This record gives sequence, structure tokens and C-alpha cells, in this order.
Amino acid sequence: MEARILQSSSCCFSSLDTVNRYRFSPASSSLKPLSISFTQTTRTRGRVSRVLSMSKKDDGTDDDDGTDSLNYKDSGVDIDAGAELVKRIAKMAPGIGVFGGLFPLGDNYLVAGTDGVGPNLKLALETGIHDTIGIDLVAMSVNDIITSGAKPLFFLDYYATSRLDVDLAEKVIKGIVEGCRQSDCALLGGETAEMPDFYAEGDYDLSGFAVGIVKKASVINGKKHSGWTCSYWAPF
Repeated sequence: MEARILQSSSCCFSSLDTVNRYRFSPASSSLKPLSISFTQTTRTRGRVSRVLSMSKKDDGTDDDDGTDSLNYKDSGVDIDAGAELVKRIAKMAPGIGVFGGLFPLGDNYLVAGTDGVGPNLKLALETGIHDTIGIDLVAMSVNDIITSGAKPLFFLDYYATSRLDVDLAEKVIKGIVEGCRQSDCALLGGETAEMPDFYAEGDYDLSGFAVGIVKKASVINGKKHSGWTCSYWAPF
């Protein structure tokens, strides 16, 4: 069994050779998701679209000063398609959050977020340094939920690979454990998926899921700080 908490008493196997490393009881059916009227945003691999404000034009034209411009489409990222996807998702699931989704629980909100590590994963594969990419994985999700003022509670990971290299996977998980330590949250569990016909030999992929909590009276929603100017720094 690959459970990472002692309370996990069993594993669940599927036809995709995935191993569920956690088990928990479902939430009460009387609880319903909270509808939030935040502006929708999209996230693309390696960048945050419609949150990061760029001085360069996205239409491919140069700036007024004649300097060459950078734009998303030239890098292969279509933010218009991302915006369209968000509109369609909003029709199916009205009230989805911005970076983290809020779920009412008594006087609190549970705040949940999910993310990957983008091109940083390519760096790990090319350099052979695998014991720090897990820190990035935790940070990506934790940074999302703290934007609502939430304190991180726990983290789950998803590790998918062509063929399971136990030593390599251990290094990746080591980084995840360190990321959770830095974020003061528990690594509650995760899943390992081995799919030799899907991934190239030696490749793997990561995604993470973080849950935090914040008092309803303390949630950050932008209404009290409308005069703030926020700059977002993207490392890739």
C-alpha cells in the first residue's frame, strides 16, 4: 500500500493502473457550493492570463515606441481560447472562484485550488534534479488559495509516469514533503499512475491540490482593497 497517512487502510486500483493513496468519507450532501461573483480567470501552462498585465500588445503589433513586442500567441499560448473556455465552464458551473474555490463550512470557508508546475517540469527532466520540483508543485496551489486569505490545511498530489522509477519518484515526493513543510500544511495523500503507452519513456507529470480555511469575516475578495495595485511576477 502506498498510503501516506496511517489512517489509510486500503488502496483502490483501476484499469488505468492508478493507485489511490488516500481514502476519506464524502462530505454531507446537505452542504452546497458557494456561489461567488468573482471575475473569471484562466490559467495556462507557465503563465497566468488576464491577471498578469503586460505592456506588450497581444495582437502581435509593436509598441508605440517602436520596440519589438512580446505576445502570448507568438509563444504558442492563445489567451482568447482560454477566455472562451472559462465562459463555457461558467455556464455549466456558475459561481466558480478565481484562483481558489470557496466552500462554506460553518463560520469558515474551505478554499481549494489545483495546479501543475508548467515548464519547470521540463527543467527537472533535462537537469536530472528531481528533489525540488515538488516544492514548486506545492507552492503553485498554496499560492492560489492564500490569495483569499486562507491558511493551508492539506495537500494532495498526482504523479503520472511512463514506467514507475521508484528512486526518481521518491525524490519528487521528497520535494513535495518539503513544500508542505514550508507551507505548514499536511501531505494527506495522492495518486500514482503508471501509463507506459501514454507518456514517453522516462517522462512524468505532476499536479497538486491544496485546501485551506479562512473565516468568512476575513476572506479577501478585493472589495475592501479596490485601490490596491498588484504586480504578479512569473518565474517562467
